Amino acid sequence: MKRMVGVGVVLVALVSLAAWAGPWVRTGDVALTISGPMVLMNAWDEARGAGVCQLDLDMIKALTATTYTVTDPWLGEKKYTGVLLSDLLKWVAIDLFAQKVVVVASDGMEFVVQIKDANQYPIMIAYASNDKVIKASSGGPLKLVFPYQIEGVEALYAPEQWSWYVIEIRVEY
Repeated sequence: MKRMVGVGVVLVALVSLAAWAGPWVRTGDVALTISGPMVLMNAWDEARGAGVCQLDLDMIKALTATTYTVTDPWLGEKKYTGVLLSDLLKWVAIDLFAQKVVVVASDGMEFVVQIKDANQYPIMIAYASNDKVIKASSGGPLKLVFPYQIEGVEALYAPEQWSWYVIEIRVEY
């Protein structure tokens, strides 16, 4: 009986650890790297000499999803699903004094988003369009989407700032 209780305790501990570690264990290819001043990291980047958070698509999809329909300036009306930029930043626990993020696309283009705007508006890192995976030819697998359905957002973030094929989010002061 004592041995059975001990095994049960170990199993509960392992299941709890697996549940906690699950979102942090990357099993697929890196889809997004988050770098900069933050608390939660799951990889070391030799080039930066610092810790980063590397996420695969399944890890991103495991976070709370948001969906809304917006007029994409390049593709027309689309229903996008993804994770809010503010939720990603909270998830990695960015430094409270950070002011902006630089969203980096696969072609090296960089787009600045103010953290105060990410907290105020549902700016999204989308992984689905009209309930389908976003293909590379349409800006995927990850795309920066601005909620143009909210008055004033387009004045803050021009159509040219909709970043296709997002690979990195760099947190900065």
